Amino acid sequence: MSRQGAPGAGAQAEPENRHGGRVALGGALRRAWVGYQCRLDEELAGADFDDRGFPDGRVLRMCSGPSETTIAEIGRQLGITRQGASKNVASLRDRGYVTLSPSATDGREKIVELTPRGLGYLAAHRKAARSIERQVRHELGPEGFANLYQLLEVLGGSEQPRMRDHLRQMRLAGGLWDPED
Repeated sequence: MSRQGAPGAGAQAEPENRHGGRVALGGALRRAWVGYQCRLDEELAGADFDDRGFPDGRVLRMCSGPSETTIAEIGRQLGITRQGASKNVASLRDRGYVTLSPSATDGREKIVELTPRGLGYLAAHRKAARSIERQVRHELGPEGFANLYQLLEVLGGSEQPRMRDHLRQMRLAGGLWDPED
């Protein structure tokens, strides 16, 4: 059937709904996200970064900016407590990705700085993401890749909040995220 529901010569068939009337797009998008993350993990493991955890990449990117990053700031950006942020940072420190130093302005606060390993991780992550994008572009072809981006733009658009902001809003509103939604 075509998009309008009428069969026609040369019309592309709509994907079969495998979920008995439930919308399948959300599940496909979640599987695609997991697949992307698994491919990133494989590429990073090949670059000697096989100890990746959540939210390591986000925390390392926060620390890569021009200004100093504190544990409290990491907690705010992740929408978690300072104690939770401290645990994440301690794990990164123990694995050699960051160092901690006292803040010059607040003796209770610690500045989180990237080590060469942390910088290497970010470089390997960027390289892996570019590699995956090239592979997908090759597999889909230029038109298919353009259509993929069009789909993502239709769903996400520039008006949507960033993931961290969306999760923070959900947490503050007391809403629970249900992966089946």
